[in-house]
Amino acid sequence: MAQDTPYPIFTADHLDATMKTLGPNLAGLQAALREGDFSTAKERAIRSREQLATTVTFWRDHERDDAVQLIRDVLDQFDALDGLLSTPEVDSAGVEPLLSGIQRGCQACHGVYREQDAVTGDYRLNQGAL
Repeated sequence: MAQDTPYPIFTADHLDATMKTLGPNLAGLQAALREGDFSTAKERAIRSREQLATTVTFWRDHERDDAVQLIRDVLDQFDALDGLLSTPEVDSAGVEPLLSGIQRGCQACHGVYREQDAVTGDYRLNQGAL
């Protein structure tokens, strides 16, 4: 008889590690868009989306439906950006609203669930918000 595979655990340490790699990826996405390098921007957008999607497990495990919805909204923006960057002639004017939507979603979640260390400037999970 096959043994059930346990649902993967996504810890606060996993969340922290993901956020630390997602940030530079998002910065790389923004830089590629500024340079008009849509191929690299698409790669960065796909990777950023993949990274962010894994965090849903953490928020679901902590019963934070608001965070799950924020992430889903940002994932929708990434999907739309991927679609836009997949066209033969990228509508660069259409990129900005999607990127702004991604940034707003990140800021909204960080405003509640992340806190910044006053000395190092690093962000960490706001345990009080859980």
